[in-house]
Amino acid sequence: MKNQNEYETRCKAIQLYEERYGFNKILQLVQRSKRWLSKWLHRYKEHGLKSLKDRSRAPKRIWRKTSEHIVKKVLSIREELESHKTRCSAFAGIGAEVIHWELKQRKVNNVPSIPTIARILSRHGKTGRAKTKSNSNNQPYPYLKTEKMGDLHQTDIVGPRHLRGPKGVTRFYSFHTIDVVGHTASTNQFSDKQTISLCRHLVETWQFMGLPTISQMDNEMAATGGGRYPYSLSQVIRLHLLMGIHLVFIPQGEPGRNASIESFNKLWQERVLRRHDCPTLATLRRTSEHFLRYYHYEKPHRGLTQKEHGTRFPGILRDRLWESLRHLPKRFDLEHYKDSKGHLNIPIAKGKVSFIRKIDPHGTIEVNGSTYFIRRKLEGQYVVATIFTHRKRLVV
Repeated sequence: MKNQNEYETRCKAIQLYEERYGFNKILQLVQRSKRWLSKWLHRYKEHGLKSLKDRSRAPKRIWRKTSEHIVKKVLSIREELESHKTRCSAFAGIGAEVIHWELKQRKVNNVPSIPTIARILSRHGKTGRAKTKSNSNNQPYPYLKTEKMGDLHQTDIVGPRHLRGPKGVTRFYSFHTIDVVGHTASTNQFSDKQTISLCRHLVETWQFMGLPTISQMDNEMAATGGGRYPYSLSQVIRLHLLMGIHLVFIPQGEPGRNASIESFNKLWQERVLRRHDCPTLATLRRTSEHFLRYYHYEKPHRGLTQKEHGTRFPGILRDRLWESLRHLPKRFDLEHYKDSKGHLNIPIAKGKVSFIRKIDPHGTIEVNGSTYFIRRKLEGQYVVATIFTHRKRLVV
């Protein structure tokens, strides 16, 4: 409304000028300054009535505009990464951060920032991933404190998944573990998800990544034992106790509490399972090994910075800190803990295992197949139930 009134005032001043009113008389009638009237009379004489409208205040020239050469280079690298035909793009992502890294590796001058590359991709219709909903639960959660590599490992099982090859369909499960701080990862594929398979994966993982202080996983039956025998401890729990590792189970039905490994699961399925044709389990294992080499030594991780960690590659960070990590005993072998029937029978060692649980409407929690009453007024809140094996006691 203000702009419209100003435009009408300008038009009135020009009308009075055309009717041969004097300069001072026009000033008196429109209530404006001499400079104002001189400006609009000059514009009117130069460009006519159309010049009485406001001009755009946008700059006539954008001095830092990204050159067309750089724009074409960004789009070219994006197409190359999307094809997945070259060695460097076999497992690479296609986002702005990856393109920024590629431009630097190729020593391109005047590399634009990551947000600028993201805007270039958006303008050319190369983006559009849907945003995931965050956890809406506002109750305080007992998050685990992590500061350095080896503080916390997260483990999860992906599957069942299926491979289609000349010999038919192969069903498999993929076991994944990630170091939350150092971002090193380990994967193993098995045709089942039995306890012995999970134990083998954990042993191989610890041989590569070292022993963690805390190991966190969901309530998979292979890990918890499924509560089949109340008050009993599964072989996976016993393996952690034997190695002096504090095992923590996240709340039931809340996989987002294992955010780091869930993110890695998504990455592995996208870059390995969906991108590459693997007709057999052996082929899949080889492809997964190639991906892990790329992930550890060729893919800069956004969670690592040169300033804080000295490198952006998880594998290089692990190599540097290897001596400071705890390791498996040199001659440790699961075969030593098998009974005459070939079943694992690991002894219960001194230690603790924790279950993070959300109190239900009845005021109870479930821990390893047994129900414990806490308090109805605490419905929806999280508690930590810890079993101390040397005390033979559950503490909430």
